[in-house]
Amino acid sequence: MPPIRPEHLLPGQDLINLHGVLTLDGELVSISIANQHVATRELHVGAPADGVDASGWIMLPPLADLHAHIDKAYTWSMAGGPEGSLEDAVACWQTFGAELTYAQIKINARRQLTAALSAGVTAMRSHVNYHVGDDPLRGIRAVIELREEFQGAVDLQVVAMNSHLTESALIREAMAMGVDLLGDAPHLGPDPRGELERTIALADEASIGVDIHTDETLDVNSLDLRDLAALTASWPLERTRSAGHCVSLAVQPTEVLAELLDEVAAAGVSIITNPLTNLYLQGWEHPVSMPRAIPPLLAIRDAGVHLAAGGDNVQDPFNPLGNADMVDTVAALVLAGHVTPRTAWEISAAGRELMGLPKASGHVGDPADLILVRATSVAEAIAERAPDRVVIRGGRVMATRALTINAIQIPPLETPTTKLHTHATKEMQL
Repeated sequence: MPPIRPEHLLPGQDLINLHGVLTLDGELVSISIANQHVATRELHVGAPADGVDASGWIMLPPLADLHAHIDKAYTWSMAGGPEGSLEDAVACWQTFGAELTYAQIKINARRQLTAALSAGVTAMRSHVNYHVGDDPLRGIRAVIELREEFQGAVDLQVVAMNSHLTESALIREAMAMGVDLLGDAPHLGPDPRGELERTIALADEASIGVDIHTDETLDVNSLDLRDLAALTASWPLERTRSAGHCVSLAVQPTEVLAELLDEVAAAGVSIITNPLTNLYLQGWEHPVSMPRAIPPLLAIRDAGVHLAAGGDNVQDPFNPLGNADMVDTVAALVLAGHVTPRTAWEISAAGRELMGLPKASGHVGDPADLILVRATSVAEAIAERAPDRVVIRGGRVMATRALTINAIQIPPLETPTTKLHTHATKEMQL
């Protein structure tokens, strides 16, 4: 059977041979797939006789969204189109969130998971609120059900996100339902250290990890990250302890930052940056010289701290513009975080490891999970927002995207000779 092109692949098709595809390292290779894993990989030579002819396409690791809020997705318009800082968004959600039903939460969350999968996100960690009303666990229940529904397509971890207002008995109910991790936002409460201690103690009861909204503020005095590191340093190495946002790291003196990151690395705490939402929410009080509100990414990596990224909010009171496509997040890491395009993609792909999933880098033995993008480099893929892409999991095509080109007509340029001729003709006519 003659080779086919990636743009002709359809969801449900299984790949066996992929020829002439560019890698993240800039190599041109051919791979074969067997038992949902990469079986062989060699430098590409000659024209392919079968399989998929992927010349002109790059093979990239699948994206991981390590900080989502799918129970809030697509509610910005429903909430009245609010705008403002983190505090404004929290106040809006506390008022509006009570109106959301179980059915609405599940419909919107499923929509985000579907959009994420079509964009190449095959691993996600979502925080879920305890929703105000008679059924405070309705959001957690809906997302746990979706975790099962999307099994084999999107690996989903569920974080039950409490606050200082959530009773411990309710948190224990959520743990009994099977949440993967506990979350919190201690910097929003009156006693951040005490609230962090309570959440960690509750996680200890169930021997599960935590993913904490940490220092999501430009206040230089907010250093809950230090407490998180100290309180979890004795945990087993395999137990998750993640810190999301860590915005205050962006305004720390150099010596304080270096000392703190050493403590974080020693404790095994991972950091998850969320550039899109933090660029939107932070800095409203700075009309000029607005801080970037993104932690120092290179310093974090250089300190040996595991770093991943999240898309955070999708068209909800915390960000009206999210779209579940982590390529936009990767682009923000380049533009606002000052990392290279390759490093930015690696930061997103690294989220798989933090979820306990194997690397998927296209090498022999790796799961055959990858994204094909019509591009000549990772920089081009990010710059063009990967309009043509094929999402593959276990060697099977899960989703495709094709660039739609509108028909246009550009008027021909009028040369100077033509202009002179036209002018002379008019004079003659006069």
